[in-house]
Amino acid sequence: MAKLPYFVIAIIVLLSLAACSGQPWTLNQSRDSITLRWWSDEIADAQAHGVAGAYCTQMGKGVQIDSVERTGSASIARYSCI
Repeated sequence: MAKLPYFVIAIIVLLSLAACSGQPWTLNQSRDSITLRWWSDEIADAQAHGVAGAYCTQMGKGVQIDSVERTGSASIARYSCI
């Protein structure tokens, strides 16, 4: 029953991302984590978090941000699926 809110959030995020022009791209992924990269001037951090959340939801887990590195307008974030 606790997984249902994550599923609903993932659906909402995916629907909102469909209207956006770009998405972060995946640098690395495993069952326990995903690392994303995006241009901060084109994609909001919340969108990247939503993509990570949707990925972790597919694994039956929640998402937790571990780190974010910024260099100019490039952002790289590592998320754990917990």
